[in-house]
This record gives sequence, structure tokens and C-alpha cells, in this order.
Amino acid sequence: MPQMEQAAPPDQTTTPSFLESLLADAPETLPILRQSCIQVLNLTQDKRSSASDIGDIIKRDQAMMANIIKIANSPAYFTRVPVKTSTHAVALIGFDVIQAMVVAAQLIEQADAFGAKTSCLKHLLARALVAGTQAQELGKALNYPEPGFLFTNAMLYSLGDLILALCRPEVAEQLEALRLEDPTKVPKAELALLGRPLSTIAATMAKHWHLPNNLVHLLGKKSVWPKTRPENDQQIMEGIVRAANELSYCLLNPSGSGQENVLQSLIQHFLPPFSLSYTQLEQTVTKAFMQASEIASAINIPQQHLLPASDPNHTPMHNQQLQKLTFAIQQTFQCNQTPNQGKSQPPSTPPSPQPQSTVSSTDSQLLEYTLAAMKIREPSHLLTFATHALYTSCGFERVLLAFVVPGKEKLEAKICHGSQADEIQAAFHCPLNKGNFWNHLLYQYQPIQFQSLEDEDTSNEIPTEFLQLWGNYPGLAGSLYAPNKPIGLILADRGSSGPPLTDKDFAAFSLVLSQTNANLARLTQAH
Repeated sequence: MPQMEQAAPPDQTTTPSFLESLLADAPETLPILRQSCIQVLNLTQDKRSSASDIGDIIKRDQAMMANIIKIANSPAYFTRVPVKTSTHAVALIGFDVIQAMVVAAQLIEQADAFGAKTSCLKHLLARALVAGTQAQELGKALNYPEPGFLFTNAMLYSLGDLILALCRPEVAEQLEALRLEDPTKVPKAELALLGRPLSTIAATMAKHWHLPNNLVHLLGKKSVWPKTRPENDQQIMEGIVRAANELSYCLLNPSGSGQENVLQSLIQHFLPPFSLSYTQLEQTVTKAFMQASEIASAINIPQQHLLPASDPNHTPMHNQQLQKLTFAIQQTFQCNQTPNQGKSQPPSTPPSPQPQSTVSSTDSQLLEYTLAAMKIREPSHLLTFATHALYTSCGFERVLLAFVVPGKEKLEAKICHGSQADEIQAAFHCPLNKGNFWNHLLYQYQPIQFQSLEDEDTSNEIPTEFLQLWGNYPGLAGSLYAPNKPIGLILADRGSSGPPLTDKDFAAFSLVLSQTNANLARLTQAH
């Protein structure tokens, strides 16, 4: 195999590609799925199949049955009664997850026979597993009808990398190193080393293995972020699968080149069209990593493969959002560590504490808000209810809601609670110029805590009268958005007389904001 820097894209009319040679030499060069695995894949794609049909096939394969029952009994599925039969396991886990699991288990079993580095393959499978659980949780947040279907497609979206790790481990290592060093060079390297894009190889292999047709189509399709809310389930699925895989790679390799930009692009181009808040993304990340951890244990993937990779050069992460997410992952593992799990620990010097984005389930007032907001049928009533809840239930002394004025590139206050509410509302009419505080906040799609609005007004565009009325106090702010664009923002603080803002305040504000945005999306769709 020539060195990557010396390789040039071959003439595909005369030089056999990696894919062609791989298929020509099968079965010696390709992992062969056991007959039981093929039967399971066929049955899970047949809508007429039942859990007992698939369970009957699984119980004939002792290794497969052991894996499936271990997964069903893992904390990921919260079963109260121990699962003892393959039929019960299939009914609990679901057909879609079964598809991905049988393929993953087969690849691990065949690693030694192909001379692959088992640790490398398990690392790739861990990343794929995280992508699957991320997609499933994102689907639940979006009320996608079949979240298990998202799990399968997102996990097997890495099929090309997995096949390469088995059949050409040295090439897999070169491409993986290049992705971390300079991902822009990967497409040319794939042509030089493989004869064609890795995605093409993945799609062909999926077809060779008779995997679902929608997965074959997805693997061979170039991904683009939607500019508006996707119109059908297929487009939603494609967006979620791409986001889940990019997020998985980014979080497991936070110090890789360009990862900060990947996360920012995902926040800017995935969250708005899908009507998701950054708070929901944070919650999804933590929950998905726990599920991936539990399933990984069941199929013999060590926990260290699920932790963010350390940077040998100790390059700091300048992106606070990425830093916060990776630290949340490490804390998740630390809090749930058991004697039988991996011994990897989070770094001894964690990033500076950030405001927490989740609240206690015992907070009855916030729970009541969440349930009540879901019953509201008019956007104006929802926004009135949200600001009132922040003022009364959450204890903020001042709450202001402002809308983007269509066609005028400015914000105007529409609702205000607290001291001097009428005067403050009348004084708030701020321009939305590119780069100013309000414009940045609107397109950040996540709540923030500020020390004073006067310090944030670097463009000197906030009216002096409003600044004088509002005062120089710490506060919270976050954007409101419809599916396609920001529509306004909410400010809240404790004024001059209230106690200092706490992490609990930030958590309560974030919850109300995220639930309000989720319900705005629901009402927009309904209309």
C-alpha cells in the first residue's frame, strides 16, 4: 500500500478499486453474516413479522441470544421484570435496534479472523453506538414516529469505516488520523487509497448484505443541511442521522481540527429548522451517552471508548459549548461508574463550572408549567403564560419579552412584568444590526447569563433611557424562534433588591424557554 502523501487518484477505467477487489475476492475478504443474522435482518424488515418469529431465530444462535438478552436487561431499557427469553427481548428492544445490534456483534466476533485491531473496531462501534442513541433521543424530542428506525440508520451510517477497519485496517488508521489533522483532505485521500469515496463503498456493502433500502440510499447520498423545516419523515430522518453522527464524532474527538466549527455549524443549521433549543441538545447528549454506555457494556465494548479522547498535545478547547458538553459526558460517567465498568476518570482540572441546564423533577411549579403549556392552542397565549410563569412561579423580579419587527430589523418590547414595567417596555426599541448583542443572542439559540447589559452594549445601540431604567444588574436572556427563524427574546433578572442569580435560576429559565420554543413549534405546525 503506497503512503498517503505519495498516492494519486487512480485511473478508474484501468485500475481496480478497493471495492471491486473486495467484492471479487469475497468471501475471503468480506465479513460474512451468519445465516441467523441474515434471517433476523430479513424478518425485521418484514412488517408481517412478530417478535416471536424473530425470537425463534435468535434462540437458535446462542451467542446472538446472549447478547440480545444482556442488552434487554441493561439499564437502557429499565425493565422491572428480568428478561429471560429472546422473544421478550425482541419485543422490548424493538426490531430496528435488533438490526444494528446483530451486525455490530458479528463484526466484533470476526475482527480476529480478519486480523483487525479489535480495540480500533470497538472504538468505531462505540462512536456508531453513540450516534444511534443520539439519533433516537433527537427523534423522541421531535416526536418522530419511529425513533428505533433512527437508531439503526444512524449507527450503520458508519458502515464504511467499520468495513475498512476490518478489511483494510492500515487504510482505516490513515484516514482516521487525517480526519483529526485536516478533515478537508479526506475526500482526496479516499480516492487515492480506495479508488472511490468511502460512502460509495458503504452503500454497496449495505446492498451486498441486504440491509434496508432506505439505509442504502442514505449512505450513497450527499448530506446537506435543510434551510427550512423538513417536509417529510425521510428528510427529517436524513437530517437527524447526519446531526447525530457529526455530534458523536465531535464529542468523542473534541480536540480534533475543526471540531469547534462542526459544533457551531450544527447549532446554526440543524437546531433552527428542527425547532430544537440548545438546552434540549444538552439534555439529549447526556441521556444518549448513558444509553450508549449501558448497551456497550452488554456487547463487550469498554467504557473508555465512549469518553472524549484526550489531546496528546494538550491543546485547549476554546469553544465553551464544546467544552461544556464534553465535561457533561465525563461527569455522566463519573456519577454512574460501577466496579465492573471502565476505570477512566474525568480530568483532574475540569473546565470552569457552567450554569446547569436541567432542573429537579420535584419542582412542582415547573412541572405544572410544562404540562399546562402543552394544552395551550394559541401562540400569543403561550408567550403570555411563559412570561407570567417566569415572573410568578420562578421568582424573577423583572421579565421582558420583545419581538423582531418584520421588515424593520429591530426589536420592540411587547410584555413586561415588574418594577417600572410600563416605562421599561416603552423604552425598549433596539436595532438588530449584524454583530450587535441582540443579533448575536437571537442566532445563538441558547440561553445566556450576562453581568450587565451596559457591558454587553459594545455597539452603543441600546437606548440610553432603557439602560437607565433597567440598571446594571446580572440577568438571563434567551431567544424565541419559530421553525425557520428567531422571532424574539426574553430577558429576566432579580433587579436591585433580589438575591443573586443561581444555577437553579438558570435551570428554571432554560426549562421555561425550551418548553416555550417546543410548544411554539407545535403550534406553528398545527396552523
